[in-house]
Amino acid sequence: MKVARKDRFVNLALLVMGAVAMVLPFYYMLMTSLKPLSEVSQASPSFVVQNPTLQSYQDLLASDLVYRSAINSIVVATLQTLGVLFFCTLAGYAFSKHRFPGRDMLFLLLLSTMMIPSAVLLVPSFLLYRDLGWLDTWMPLIVPGLGGAFGVFLARQFFEKIPDSLIESARLEGCHEFNIYCRIVMPISRPLVATLGILTFLGSWNSFLGPLIVLLDEKLFTLPLVISMLQGRFPGKDNVQMAGAMISILPVLILFFLFQKQVVESLASSGLKDG
Repeated sequence: MKVARKDRFVNLALLVMGAVAMVLPFYYMLMTSLKPLSEVSQASPSFVVQNPTLQSYQDLLASDLVYRSAINSIVVATLQTLGVLFFCTLAGYAFSKHRFPGRDMLFLLLLSTMMIPSAVLLVPSFLLYRDLGWLDTWMPLIVPGLGGAFGVFLARQFFEKIPDSLIESARLEGCHEFNIYCRIVMPISRPLVATLGILTFLGSWNSFLGPLIVLLDEKLFTLPLVISMLQGRFPGKDNVQMAGAMISILPVLILFFLFQKQVVESLASSGLKDG
């Protein structure tokens, strides 16, 4: 009994230490964003705000560049997320519940694309976007990710847990495949939708290299690009830069806390099984 209590205490202590290590940078970011410039300029770093103020947020939001870039990021991330949720789940359903020639080989080929480093594809992708006339548009930020291998793999693994008898019963009732997908498969796949949606939205929202390469017009810039410009536009004002970072992570945090239950359910992957 004493050994078990000691193990629980050690595990709890390690978890607390890990949580503190994870939360500390975000806490420092928040505290710095609330500091006046006089406190930010102090030589020794401080984790306590003596005179909290929202002046850094006011300075940051005084220009419409942040507003516009935030809206751009929301539009791009939302469109890509909706597209991924449709195409990846549709492909995952086909790979898991249909038998067709070359299915396994095609799925293996799709998974093999995950092994290719993204840096290798930068130049070919840029040349392709140029030939398609997609440079300085949002198309390269949305279209290439709609059939991502990870999304298809995640959907296929989740749909494998759905009993085949449920699908066959619907087919015997005369249900078309797309109706089965819309009315039966997707309604019971909310954990998958939440997980894939959050991961896709997060990846698109935080994307920096892609927009940096294809976007030239500031009116089309996404939020990460604008955040990277803050050091040049507000030199020496670390509080403004931290305020920008807080604004960039706030929507993702809200989205995760709203759907954390579904995410945990999907990662637990207990699923359904044939009886």
